[in-house]
Amino acid sequence: MTKSRIDEIDVLKGISIIAVLIIHTTGIAVSDLDKSSLSYIVFAVLNRFSQFAVPAFIFASSMLLMYNYGDSNDWKLFYKKRFKNVLLPYIVWTMIYGIYLYVIYNEPLKSILTVENLFLGGMFYHLYFIVIIVQLYLLFPILLYIYKLISKNTYTVVLSIVLFQMIDVIVYRYFISKFFQNSSLLFITYISFIIAGIYVGENIREWGKYYHKKWLNSFFAVIVFGYLFIDISLKVFANKPINLHLYNIYYYTYTLVTSLFFFALSTKILNYHALSGLLTSTGKLSFGIYLSHPLFLDVLKHFLNTGNQYLYDIYIMITFIIIYVISYLFTKLIKRYKFATVVVGK
Repeated sequence: MTKSRIDEIDVLKGISIIAVLIIHTTGIAVSDLDKSSLSYIVFAVLNRFSQFAVPAFIFASSMLLMYNYGDSNDWKLFYKKRFKNVLLPYIVWTMIYGIYLYVIYNEPLKSILTVENLFLGGMFYHLYFIVIIVQLYLLFPILLYIYKLISKNTYTVVLSIVLFQMIDVIVYRYFISKFFQNSSLLFITYISFIIAGIYVGENIREWGKYYHKKWLNSFFAVIVFGYLFIDISLKVFANKPINLHLYNIYYYTYTLVTSLFFFALSTKILNYHALSGLLTSTGKLSFGIYLSHPLFLDVLKHFLNTGNQYLYDIYIMITFIIIYVISYLFTKLIKRYKFATVVVGK
């Protein structure tokens, strides 16, 4: 039996899905605008700042798994419940995006019905996330066993986060990359967020009480590593040479401390009913919003556009608002029907 819902996690998921929408809408501006313009800098900074989104989702998912199933022995029921809420929507949306590509873009079937598209989330650019979540569910009992070996205290957990992530980067770069080029599809790429999520999920009440008072500490960490990560990311955008090891350090540190910060901030946000209500509702609908919004975004680009440079900033902001509202309302509407699970999950 699952435990009571943690409102802070829904707020975190709400913040994260909004960050996903920011990434995908500002991505249009980053690719279109002149790199010397002020608008480009603003949208590029927003885009890079929001890169915590997917790591935060993985952090939240790991937290929920530990909170709800950390003491579970009924793994058969666990797999049945989790995969029904993830695999079926994945299959449905893979079909939807495949049909969309065939009808709208005249993509030939031989380029649509590939192993990568059908099984590795390649049908549309955002479906890779479902592949990661499936791996997390599949391997959770093993990850839980390993975690219990290292969870002696906070220091061993932090040390394990650093060591496992370093091992992942080294192993991927010098071994795995020779056979498989897409690291974003491998759960091990996000091992630091998984371990941190499991740790917080195990100690969620104690952690919440502590960070309710100490959340400013993580805020300063976000500012420091956010600046370092955004700065090096802008150099990548400008095709300037960078130190890849530094990039990895900044990326993993920034996205992890930002995930922790926004979860800590969620305890504060709950005191503001209007804001927390919106973010909680968005968080509960986040899976459906995630699955559907790229379709609406792509369709919108065919109807809403501007060649006027001075209106471009407004165009991007309007695009974000429209996509947020449409995908939110679509998911909320689907949730009313019995077949909702196979389309937008539980």
